[in-house]
Amino acid sequence: MGPYRLKIAQADLERLEAAVFADLPREAGAFALAGIAVHQGGTDILVRRIVLVPKHLFRIQEAHRLEIAPEAINGLTALCEANGLGAVLIHSHPENIPYSPSDDFGEGRIFATLRASIPAGAPTASVLLYPGGVTGRVWLPGGSGPVPLSEIIVLGRHLKRIRIAQGQPGTSQADPIYDRQVRAFGTEGQALIAQSKVAIVGTGGTGSPAAEQLVRLGVLDLKLIDPQPSEDTNVTRMYGSFRRSWWGRRFSRAPFKVDLVARHLKKINPRLSVSRIRKNVVLGSAARELMDRDIILLCTDDHWGRSIVNQVAHQYLIPAINLGVRIASKDNQITAAVGVVDVLRPDLPCLWCTQFLRAERIAAESMPKNSRKSLEREGYVEGLDTPAPSVVSVTTAVAAMAVNLFLQQVTDFMGAAGDIARLNYDVMDGTVRRGRAMIPEKCICKKTRGFGDLKLMPTLKNLDHLEK
Repeated sequence: MGPYRLKIAQADLERLEAAVFADLPREAGAFALAGIAVHQGGTDILVRRIVLVPKHLFRIQEAHRLEIAPEAINGLTALCEANGLGAVLIHSHPENIPYSPSDDFGEGRIFATLRASIPAGAPTASVLLYPGGVTGRVWLPGGSGPVPLSEIIVLGRHLKRIRIAQGQPGTSQADPIYDRQVRAFGTEGQALIAQSKVAIVGTGGTGSPAAEQLVRLGVLDLKLIDPQPSEDTNVTRMYGSFRRSWWGRRFSRAPFKVDLVARHLKKINPRLSVSRIRKNVVLGSAARELMDRDIILLCTDDHWGRSIVNQVAHQYLIPAINLGVRIASKDNQITAAVGVVDVLRPDLPCLWCTQFLRAERIAAESMPKNSRKSLEREGYVEGLDTPAPSVVSVTTAVAAMAVNLFLQQVTDFMGAAGDIARLNYDVMDGTVRRGRAMIPEKCICKKTRGFGDLKLMPTLKNLDHLEK
């Protein structure tokens, strides 16, 4: 199940630090409710919510000793049981000193009690904060002792990676091919790009140019998810595609988009590890492929698939960048052309918050083909199976905007200005504006945040019904 990482939102970490450092040099503590994600790359502990401990429940609070009253532990147990979540114990040390035998005894006793009330797969972990640093560990059921966290990932305006365990990847000499980028981001920045695990959902007009830019930037681990075969009209907007006369000599039938794009990307960098998932992301088996990713680029043009990835971003604390392009035309004349790029992560609005997603559209897309056609004929839903206008220069421009936000997530090259929720690109007047919506209290992004595997995803086992 290892290595073990902990994911936490920047705002939650700042709140914790303020609470546990308030009485330095005396120790202080807090709790967190947490979900879990087990994937092929390891196990992630996902901080859903911070639970502060009132000071009067610190029975002993000294420079090198902290004891929390049973009432606080009972309250934590009740919260975990009611919500079906695990727990993280957080406390401070006044300086960089390791966990003490008292810490070992106290945490072991508390977690032994908790496990009787929480789901079998729920996590039990701890975090130790000290001025200028942090460490942590996971307590495994039935284990002989705690296992160190390998990394803590902080999700804010950029992804901050705090290495803990020995042997973690570090900065190395960059390939000379990236000399111009090293001059922009430094050797460390280039290493962060190379270490990023990225998924692209949808490999058409926006997904394929985004993939090409990522590989040319130096990304070495990429997953492409798209169920569609290529067609001749893809040539005008899909990087790596060619006319039927080209692929007809190599394939007996129309190749999948992911195969064409992957073949093209491997020519750019033979060292690239690229996985091709020829499935719709609404399938559970395809959505599971996202769980080990650091960042997702959401480039599909259907609302159903977008809703799944939107939930993955918040339920599993995986930042996603949503790309959307809409071109309207009348009598073969463009009347409007807009592009949208959203950053989806904790404490930023999701695609339901911004009203980007439409429930009636998702319902229609999940219906059998005959039913979808009837709805479109009757005017309930537009453009379900009707090709929309597309222009490669517009889709590529929006892809470039998204890749810049990927670079911000990885390198923080924009600094404080990089705290971006949405970019709105109006092609007709040549402007790009920032936007940010309110987050409704009962939105799905709040309800599912940080649960990970402890809450079911609305995915399917198969799509046989759509063929009817």
